[in-house]
Amino acid sequence: MKRSLDRIVGDVTTDKEELKQRVLSGKRKSKRKNPFPLVATVIVMTAVLFFTFNVFQGEYLKKDGSEYEVNEELYDLLLKSEQHEIEDPDELRTVVMQRLVESDSLIEYAKSLGYEADEQAMKEELAKEQQTFFEGFNEEELNSVEQTQLENFGYTYEQYFQTIHKHTIQFTAAVEWLDHNPPAEHTTQREVLDAFLGTHADVITEFMEKKQIPPADPSSVYVEFEGLVAAIENRRVLVVQGVEKDQIEGMSAEEIQDAAYDSAWFEFDETIEQLALYRQINVTFDPLSYPVSQAEQEKVFEDVSGWE
Repeated sequence: MKRSLDRIVGDVTTDKEELKQRVLSGKRKSKRKNPFPLVATVIVMTAVLFFTFNVFQGEYLKKDGSEYEVNEELYDLLLKSEQHEIEDPDELRTVVMQRLVESDSLIEYAKSLGYEADEQAMKEELAKEQQTFFEGFNEEELNSVEQTQLENFGYTYEQYFQTIHKHTIQFTAAVEWLDHNPPAEHTTQREVLDAFLGTHADVITEFMEKKQIPPADPSSVYVEFEGLVAAIENRRVLVVQGVEKDQIEGMSAEEIQDAAYDSAWFEFDETIEQLALYRQINVTFDPLSYPVSQAEQEKVFEDVSGWE
């Protein structure tokens, strides 16, 4: 989610001159391919939202007095920011909605465990990052990038910082708190999200109807990741992309991950005995099946439905 929300201007904590040049040139900072959440593929997104939209309608819909509200301003701005990446309007609405409920579910979960947001500290962080971004431009450059921003996305950098990046900071703070205060009971992102959708079903369904977010095919909750088996530790398997056997032989798992284009750990069942190092594999898994305390760290995906 954080990577997604920061996509428009990149990481504002980056050296301001690099950031300035990237914005002036109209280029985005390149990112590694990432098939995982917190920005899952549309397959997972649509499946979860189908569950929310359909199961909790009608007689199943309970008014629980929830105080939760979907941030409509943030949703609308994210629609604009992603319009060049996702052309299909229905898919776009679904993707953005899923990103919001995923991030909001983790924030709420952290609060349920005792997390208290330091609003003043986050406000100061936002102001500092916004100042760092703008102070790198003279007046002519600032007018130019603001005009380009409006033409390309339909909103200003001020709106970006005060709405999109503000939410990014709020989410990141909650995730970092969870990293340092892991729950006593093992809990996955999937479990957190499912509980959140159930608790706030009425609010989410009403918002989906208002924004015409369509129900989708619920048949595919799983996604695939194809790569090379690079390490096997007990029942955990490291699968990597972008490297060959002769490039990683003799390396530690950490070194392999640094060398790889992309990588992921998967927890297998008894079929692990049939695996061998350095074979090509295509893993089918639930991309939300990782512990919430690992949200911004190395993920181990626990729900593997199959492989070939």
